[in-house]
Amino acid sequence: MNIYFHVDELKRDSIVASALKKKFRALGHNLVYGNRITGPILKLFHNAFDIIVFPRPHFIHDMVGDDSLNWDQEIVMLSSESLGIICKDYEVMARTLLEDTYFNDDTRYIDKIAAFCLWGARQKQAIEMFAPDVHKKCSIIGHPRHDKSSLKNSLKKQTKTRNIGFVTRANGLNDYYGRMAIEGFEVLFDDHFQYEYINKKTGKKLKSKRNVAQPRNNLIVQSYDTESLLKIMKAFDGKDCKLFVRCHPKENLDVWKYLFKKCSIEIEISDSLIPITHWLDDIDVVIGPPSTTFYDAAIEKTRCISIINLDKNRLNYIGELWEENNELMKDISAPQTIQEIVDDAMIEKDFILTPSLKKTLMSEADYPECRNSLDKFVNICIDINMHKSSKKTRSINLFLYKTVSFVYQKMWSAKSFIIQRDENSSMYTFKKSTVNFIDNLSE
Repeated sequence: MNIYFHVDELKRDSIVASALKKKFRALGHNLVYGNRITGPILKLFHNAFDIIVFPRPHFIHDMVGDDSLNWDQEIVMLSSESLGIICKDYEVMARTLLEDTYFNDDTRYIDKIAAFCLWGARQKQAIEMFAPDVHKKCSIIGHPRHDKSSLKNSLKKQTKTRNIGFVTRANGLNDYYGRMAIEGFEVLFDDHFQYEYINKKTGKKLKSKRNVAQPRNNLIVQSYDTESLLKIMKAFDGKDCKLFVRCHPKENLDVWKYLFKKCSIEIEISDSLIPITHWLDDIDVVIGPPSTTFYDAAIEKTRCISIINLDKNRLNYIGELWEENNELMKDISAPQTIQEIVDDAMIEKDFILTPSLKKTLMSEADYPECRNSLDKFVNICIDINMHKSSKKTRSINLFLYKTVSFVYQKMWSAKSFIIQRDENSSMYTFKKSTVNFIDNLSE
């Protein structure tokens, strides 16, 4: 069996791709990495594969087009982001999993999908409530990035020096494409961002309550958070600790380097290609604005400290479906002063998995069963393909796919060099070094 696995964000999704490749190979199957650049080649040589794995349904339309609806390949969904605030509103959760086309009475793409591999019970409940006809295709596997094969095979550090980890969320102010912050207002009258969906037949609309639909408030909050983070980092001067920062994957790291130099802050910018589970293994406490990273930290038993209460005015700009209001935040420490944050971070104390915290992680990430999430995913793919005979031309088409994909990516890289276009986490080529890096991520 040949599997095409779409690695949408290199910095986020590589660890899952790496682990799955090893698991499928152990069973005699072949997994091939793909992304947005290889999409056109997949469209031409789809017959190289038995199963195609995408993170969301819109990739069917965007990458391979409507012709794929008649292909004999099975398409499987494995979400790359599926917890946090989107789980609070079941209709928004269902819309996120199934896309707006489904709620606009176009079910073709959902009908084509053979299986939805969901992270938790809340996601499945959302499907059951708003798309009961799709419910039978859904299976709960858990958070894939916290499968046991995605973990760093080492003991927690034993040194006395405290390792303080920071996470940033200023991609609106500091975009990795170099877009100006003011460009965020382009969504102001864009129905795609202002509404979760608009049913053109019935006229039913679901207004978006996410932060991206409110560019003014989004930029204001990111400004508060950036200032607070810099002040907190500076407050650790002279403390027996080391500072590390994991920047949002869609941020420009050079801007942060500039700020740290100008502010005389001694901090190490962590390589964001390192899987979050590996990074957390060396961190004693995580400090930052509300983020799904707090879910990762809680699962890996790393303490978190939120900065949301440092300025009361910040709360005036928070919308209903912002991460500040996700289920996890009620169990996350949120001091009111910088000194309290520093003091709390410097104290060595164990992470406490409260009943409330465990309930949230269980319902949204299927914790602790998520440690076996990728085995469940592999079994689902094998079951789907069990009663289908693999075409004899698969191996020939796979050779053609790899050959043409190699040439196409070389051409894309050459064009990038000419027009001075840098690769980033979502638009990148599978160079030999990149493939080797992904291969070696998991145990």
